[in-house]
Amino acid sequence: MANRMSTVCCHFVIMYLLVVEGTVNVHKFEMSDEMNPEDSLSRFRRSSDRHRRSIDAKCTDQENNFLQDIVSQKVQLEEKRVFDTDSSTSMALAWAGEKGGLMVVTSHVSSNGLTDSSHVYKSTDYGKTFKKVDNLDSAKVRKHNGLQRNPHNPNKLYLVGENSSKSSTLYITEDAGLTFQTVTLPFLLSNEITFHSQKQYEDYLIVKEVIYGTNAKNKQLMNLYISTDNGKTWTKVADYVESFKWGSYSSEPGETIYASVDPKKTHPFFAAFYQVIYELRKSTDAGKTWKPIMSNVVSFGHQGKFLYASVLQHVGQSNARIMKVSPDGGKTWFEAQLPTLDSDMFYSVMDMEEDLVFMHVDDPGDTGHGTLYTSGGKGVIYSRSLEKHLYPNYGDTTDFYRMDSMRGVYFASQMSGDDSIHSMITYNQGGSWQPIPRPQGADCKDENKACNLQIHGTYSITRGILAQSPVSVSSAVGVALVHGHVADALQTTNPDVYVTRDGGYKWSKALSGPHHYHIADSGSLLVAVPSDTDRPTVIKFSTDEGRCWHSYTFIKNETEAIKFTGLLTEPGSTSMTVSVWGYHPTTRKWTTFVFDFQAVIKQQCTSNDYEEWLAHETLRKYESDSMKGCLLGEKEKFQRLKQDSWCHNGYDYKVERDIQPCTCSREDYECDYGYFRPVGGLNCLRNKSMVVLDVCMQGREEEVITEGFRKIPGDKCKDGFSPTGKVIILSKHCKEGDKSFFNIGTEVKKAGTNGTVVAAIVLVVILIVVLMSLYFGYKLWIIRKHRVVYRYSLLNQSDAGDYDNEFENALSPKSVVYQDSSDDEELNSPAVKKDATNKKLHNGFSNSKAGNGHVFQSYHDDSDVDMIN
Repeated sequence: MANRMSTVCCHFVIMYLLVVEGTVNVHKFEMSDEMNPEDSLSRFRRSSDRHRRSIDAKCTDQENNFLQDIVSQKVQLEEKRVFDTDSSTSMALAWAGEKGGLMVVTSHVSSNGLTDSSHVYKSTDYGKTFKKVDNLDSAKVRKHNGLQRNPHNPNKLYLVGENSSKSSTLYITEDAGLTFQTVTLPFLLSNEITFHSQKQYEDYLIVKEVIYGTNAKNKQLMNLYISTDNGKTWTKVADYVESFKWGSYSSEPGETIYASVDPKKTHPFFAAFYQVIYELRKSTDAGKTWKPIMSNVVSFGHQGKFLYASVLQHVGQSNARIMKVSPDGGKTWFEAQLPTLDSDMFYSVMDMEEDLVFMHVDDPGDTGHGTLYTSGGKGVIYSRSLEKHLYPNYGDTTDFYRMDSMRGVYFASQMSGDDSIHSMITYNQGGSWQPIPRPQGADCKDENKACNLQIHGTYSITRGILAQSPVSVSSAVGVALVHGHVADALQTTNPDVYVTRDGGYKWSKALSGPHHYHIADSGSLLVAVPSDTDRPTVIKFSTDEGRCWHSYTFIKNETEAIKFTGLLTEPGSTSMTVSVWGYHPTTRKWTTFVFDFQAVIKQQCTSNDYEEWLAHETLRKYESDSMKGCLLGEKEKFQRLKQDSWCHNGYDYKVERDIQPCTCSREDYECDYGYFRPVGGLNCLRNKSMVVLDVCMQGREEEVITEGFRKIPGDKCKDGFSPTGKVIILSKHCKEGDKSFFNIGTEVKKAGTNGTVVAAIVLVVILIVVLMSLYFGYKLWIIRKHRVVYRYSLLNQSDAGDYDNEFENALSPKSVVYQDSSDDEELNSPAVKKDATNKKLHNGFSNSKAGNGHVFQSYHDDSDVDMIN
């Protein structure tokens, strides 16, 4: 039986999301008693029977020629390490230093929620051996955010100790744990440190302290502290700060900070009753002085050269919001040509690459989906890229994913008319979308329906599906691992693992059933552990990008099995060493198994082991040879490892590529504002309801391609196809927030008579009364509606026939989307606290991305989360 996944949206949360990028360097594990040991053993037996070795001749040759000692168990791949003297209930790990450096902090939390004791360990060989850091025995490291790592320097780590209710202790190492400096902070550090976006300012740190006081002495709330010497000294630079960002634009001063500040200094008690309106301020001297750059701000985001602000359109009249964008750090602002949002909708910046912005705009009516737009080079003019893009309004859950090793390739989930979900892919940075190709030879339950690969992402994980988000790394060109089904829509049954080695054009089934998986050694090694049991005993690996898989049993006796908490590889996926982490369910001792696959693949790769590969070679295979592989004006040729090469890339491996320019064609252009491109098509069709495009940009001229095309930002093609353009002088009818379209030169109707004005005033008064009644009814409805959850539609695709059977399915307590949020007020809300208490990712990480997908940072515009519960 295959169960089909569908969704019905059921909540209101107003948010503005910004993608943040980077590799997960800190992992957190916790002990749990959720599963009965007898249930685990039965699942253990089912798992051991489920996997079957491939009978492919090449796979057999690999075992006969290279893996004889491994298959016969003559060679032991793993080294086991048990923390015998440690009975802590939580563990945090951070990669420290180069080539195998690892820092581990264990903490025991007492019944009152405070840290009782902590131990710090250091390893220099990927966790094969550990040495206890004795001079930190007195440190009581926080369970949450207690271990943090500087993203620009692996030698710099920070341990946050619990001191009192008003201050914390910071233990700083700048040499990967050899020595530590103790700093007593003048505030309570309860959240994550915000590091500068540029490496040359790696010692610049910001934290936000939240104090909810009621008396005059404790009136400074949400204080912002900054350190410019790597945390040794701190200075308070602002208060009543809602959110903040380091400047990231290369042309602005390195000490630039943006912060949204409540100018009225509203107490949180009163803020719960009405919307707080913020002022966006900018500092170019590390917070010493501040300058207002935008008022009436609900939230803001900053990445690259773009500064975005969600702004109230008419203060005091409605909660309608517009999006404003500044390409120069707040000196000039333009209104992004996107729909104006009502109070039950949200904007979401999904990604920014090559000066192009993916923006999700929620559809009205709490539908759980919206429209995905792509921007022009200035971030002002937007075009429709994908409609009915899945994005539930509550939970920060979206399947939007950028493939790290392939320029222009993204995955997304789209809603169908029957509320089922199917996967889509774009190879040209959102210019066009299509279903993901069906793996060759894959069976489909109903061949009468469209049958494609459906990829599970964050949404599925939050719904309790045993899946992991897609994984790709920049050093493994074209390779990605995903969980999915071959069907017409996403299914609720356990998915299988699929792999691509050409950037998503061709797929093949890699493993049956769900697994935890990772990419190692820049793609020459793929590893996986079964996830349909919490006590796996085998690790599976592939040396040819997922074509052949081999199993190695590292636990022979079921009584020695550990409860799995994580599968780890070093950041960058350049090492041949991976590790499985967990704890024994009876002894409660933390245990790790470290696998060094260089014992299997000993030979270092040479130039003869690589082949030249043209990326996107099948994208335009029916055109001339000069156009094959052209994407965004360039074709890229890579040196990648041959599938049959039995060798490893090595820790210092660098991807070699050759870039050649391309001639412009229609595919180098996307549809302009007011036009749309049907799925699978290249022509841009005019939206007939829009007569003439008239973009309002503060009365300035804006060049608009009236044929419906505009060159994709970042596209480097030359000559060839070039649609003619036209300059439109914006008329005086333009006004902020007006998304209507005018015929240039059309006469404007005259204003009405006095009688008409009086009638209009009476009508407005009546509407105000009605709207106030609806508003309070709406608030009450929200509280009740939040108790409802999404639905799955069960579809039996067996030969016996089909039937529908809908049922309520609550969120699984074992899965959660990691929310890297700087919004302290949101994180301290009752609903979020309750939701975060019982949730973990399926791979055991409570503070990491599932795979190397993107993490989303939330900025709430006007959330009703305070009313839930």
